[in-house]
Amino acid sequence: MSAVSVGELAVTGVGVVSPWGDTADVASAAGGAPMPRSSNWFNHRERLGPRGYKYLPAAAQYALAAARSALADGGRPDAVPADRRGLLLATNAGLSGLFDTVDATVAESGAAGISPAYAPYFAVNVLGNRLAVELALHGFALTVATARTAAVDALFTGALVLASGRADSLVLAVAEEPVPDGRGGGGEQGAAVLTLESPADARVRGSAVRATLQVRSLFVPPTALTDTAGRSRAGRVITAALAELAAPMHPPVGVHLDLDSSPVAEAVASAVVAAVARRPTDGSATRSPARPGPTHSHTASTRGLPSFRASRTGCLSPALAVAHAITAGDGADRLVVCATGAGHVAAVRVSPEPLNRTGVRAC
Repeated sequence: MSAVSVGELAVTGVGVVSPWGDTADVASAAGGAPMPRSSNWFNHRERLGPRGYKYLPAAAQYALAAARSALADGGRPDAVPADRRGLLLATNAGLSGLFDTVDATVAESGAAGISPAYAPYFAVNVLGNRLAVELALHGFALTVATARTAAVDALFTGALVLASGRADSLVLAVAEEPVPDGRGGGGEQGAAVLTLESPADARVRGSAVRATLQVRSLFVPPTALTDTAGRSRAGRVITAALAELAAPMHPPVGVHLDLDSSPVAEAVASAVVAAVARRPTDGSATRSPARPGPTHSHTASTRGLPSFRASRTGCLSPALAVAHAITAGDGADRLVVCATGAGHVAAVRVSPEPLNRTGVRAC
């Protein structure tokens, strides 16, 4: 098992699109869930323009709309040359509906029946192509599709990209569309977009920083948890990584756990308790927003910390939790942790930048 740490990220813009509303607090409370019996909540003509967007996959439309909101919020990827701007896309099921449509068409009438509009989207890694074109993101580009942890994994990758000098600014887009009923249904719906720079570059360019992020990425082999020695070692590795983010001198006041029901997730939940043991534990300090769906639950291993047991497909919920932590307006640090039974663990500490006396965020 291994853990790798990187430098901080500066967030300069935040954009959210969801069936529940386009503010991060409302969208995060829904956890990425689609709104029941609502299929017309997003009008691409009103959100994006009357021409040129009709045949884009829904997740691509959501990402474009969220990106425009992030730019309106202060994101400035155009502050650097186009070949120094990068794109990170995170998704689990953003093209599942289109893939099902193509499969059904081929089965019924052969490949000749496939619409030419679908041709640019035969692979999940091209879901962000239109976004890259519209924002002239000509540098680094990568799609991350790790189940549930993809958004935070992408943040970790973004920190590596900026630290290595491969790009000077990044757009992170997280977009999901529900899984078709033929594949079990469910899933998430909407998008979240963050514009990112290194803190040093943001200061040089005079960018208004919404928050700084510290990210950790770990891998815990599930087989390591089958014996006492392995569980003990895994607990130490996870606790040490999380303790770096939950420093006792400046403890986060909120914790958001996005977990499944696996032994890995249980080990992470216990490690979170150990890592943040010194922070305040009253209800106001630990409570996550109430969720409209039935998937929000509490477990004994978290000793009162709220835990979202994710049974549906998608990586949007952790991204919305990060967006909410950035925009909450109370200046409080928050910790977002996600993990899956496959062994992927990712965590991010969100530290909002304070407003100065004029109400403008410090650079």
